[in-house]
Amino acid sequence: MTESDRDQQYSQFVQMFVRAEPAVRGFVRSLLPSWADTDDVMQEVSLACWKKFDDFESSDEANEFLRWTCMIGRYEVLRHRRKYARDRLVLSEEVVELLAADAAARLELAAAERTAVELCLQKLEPAERRLVLSVHTPGDSIAQIATEMNEKSRRLYTRLNFLRDQIAQCVRQRIAAAEASYE
Repeated sequence: MTESDRDQQYSQFVQMFVRAEPAVRGFVRSLLPSWADTDDVMQEVSLACWKKFDDFESSDEANEFLRWTCMIGRYEVLRHRRKYARDRLVLSEEVVELLAADAAARLELAAAERTAVELCLQKLEPAERRLVLSVHTPGDSIAQIATEMNEKSRRLYTRLNFLRDQIAQCVRQRIAAAEASYE
């Protein structure tokens, strides 16, 4: 394999891993007692995935990569658990397996919900999207937006609540449509 091919493969891996990372992190977190353990295991997951990326083959790259990465995550959690087996906070292997099965079942629904939220946010005008995202963006706030727009904060909070309801309804419709298409 040439250096150019290896760079291209690495670039493809990074793009896929960055897209899957939030879901994988949530999956791993559901199997561990703390965020610190999750961070440690996620480092191992990313390294293991890169080392085994040559073995990854799929026609549906995004979903298959997510499942593949979660499977590696499950094994890394079990390895982490064995490493710290004397710690009182470590879950039994049976409990980890039950949690992993439950988390895997919810993985597709979570991905569908995330996609629905993204699509529903895209339907908003840029100013409305900024208003909705301002409460989740460090350094941005409704008070700051109100000052910029020469509006009262109370009016923007009312608008924000309306937009949240609109997004929630849009997400519910998209999820219902997606579930109907699976049946």
